[in-house]
Amino acid sequence: MDQSSVRERLGALLEAAGQMFWEIDLNFNVLYANELLKRIFGEPLGETCHQFMADSENVCPGCPVKQVFEGNERAVSERMRYDKQGRPLWLQHTAIPIRDESGQVVGASEMIVDITERKLMEEWLRDSEHLYRNLVEQVPDIIFSLDAAGRFSFVNTQAEGFLGHPVSAILENTPADYVIPEHRDRLEAIRELRSDAIWDEEVGILDAHGNKKFARIRVKASYGRGESPTGFEGVMRDRTARKKLEVELKASKAALLEKIAVIDELYEHILQQGKSKAIHEHAAEVAHELRQPLAIIGGFARRMAKQLDSPDTLDIGAQRQYSGIISSEIGRLEVILDRLVDFTSREEVRLQNVNPNSLILYLIGVTESRTREKRLHVEVTLGPETDAVPLDPGRFQQLFLNLLCNAIEASPGEGVIAVNTGVSLPSEKALETGNLESEGYYEMKIRNEGPEIPPEELQKVFKPFFTTKEHGTGLGLAVTKKIVEDHSGSISVKSDKDGTVFTVWFPLSDLGHSSRRFPPGERPPEIPDAT
Repeated sequence: MDQSSVRERLGALLEAAGQMFWEIDLNFNVLYANELLKRIFGEPLGETCHQFMADSENVCPGCPVKQVFEGNERAVSERMRYDKQGRPLWLQHTAIPIRDESGQVVGASEMIVDITERKLMEEWLRDSEHLYRNLVEQVPDIIFSLDAAGRFSFVNTQAEGFLGHPVSAILENTPADYVIPEHRDRLEAIRELRSDAIWDEEVGILDAHGNKKFARIRVKASYGRGESPTGFEGVMRDRTARKKLEVELKASKAALLEKIAVIDELYEHILQQGKSKAIHEHAAEVAHELRQPLAIIGGFARRMAKQLDSPDTLDIGAQRQYSGIISSEIGRLEVILDRLVDFTSREEVRLQNVNPNSLILYLIGVTESRTREKRLHVEVTLGPETDAVPLDPGRFQQLFLNLLCNAIEASPGEGVIAVNTGVSLPSEKALETGNLESEGYYEMKIRNEGPEIPPEELQKVFKPFFTTKEHGTGLGLAVTKKIVEDHSGSISVKSDKDGTVFTVWFPLSDLGHSSRRFPPGERPPEIPDAT
């Protein structure tokens, strides 16, 4: 009988036994496959085994055929493959060598068995074991039994972590031995429980280290044939984290009420000072800006309260997330309130001759981490003739930071922000036409390469409460414009496809003060928050 006939007969026998079978040469080319393999995976002839089964140009890791070629007499592996309909199958591959008359290995025979059902059973057993551990061995609550005298007769190991005592020390004691003195009288009702009643209380606990904790305890009495209980079964659940979160929630609520009080005081202040016109004109925008964080705080506070009142297991992660969101939104309210205070206040401008270029260089250094994060390049061209400009240093810093941070936010990644300063000398015609009060002006330009601002939005950029940012207050540029005007200066903006440029003019005059320069490393005074 020739070799081809032997293959066919062996392949048919293995097919009848439910096994796939193929032969492979030393180059991993498939020489023969029985009909069962073809029906399940398709025609493999003309391909390598790894191309056919794994759609890979490389030999599969742990390949049993390769192990046979390397000298093993038998090699077995298990792996998942996909049949020609794309369904996953787990297969067991068993390879043995094919030798010629001289005993040299010239190929390999591989029998393949579908073990999908076995794998599914193994997975089910693993899942069942995992479920058992979760339900029985890793119950988070303390499960206990009390005898008729009220002493612990059984307690699971979770009690050790909560009470700080070993199980052996807890047995024969009573719950009253661990409850804080002011709550011990509540336990007396347990001894009086009827068969259909449940004792359910929250009490304070002292652990082995003297730490005060809280636990919710539920107890049911067990009755035999007599009228008195033969014992008690109970569950003790740690409520310490819940109590802590309740305290945090109360603190958050108090902070929220404090911010609301600040809003009320601010509004009263505006009315008393006769400066409510701008706020009144934009009442809807103010309401929207304040309502959004308040609504978020209220929503998450209600979620926390609902979980705290629920008898279910407390989701500590969710509670911490809610508390963090509330804190974040309270911070957002603080920013809005600070912006409102800046916008409505009319502080006296305290002019002194300063070198604005020194302030600009310092503030660019302050914001270096933000520009580096977006991989922005700041090009600075500072006019040397502007070493003595009458400015309020603190308010100029606030103005420049507002404009620079605005440019950083508007710029695309790896863009360029250009800062240019110099002196502008208007012509006599410009002085007369523009009713300008100074013959010379300190000029500062800040340009970014952000998207063009539409004309209808460009007209509103200095309008209070107008913003295109998701969480902006819309007061940054309005405050900036007010600072410029308080210096008797002017500010303008232009935007096109190449970017947006803000131009600021401050009048020049001699105040009789010497220019103050800020050397590297020295901090200019009163740097405001421009975020």
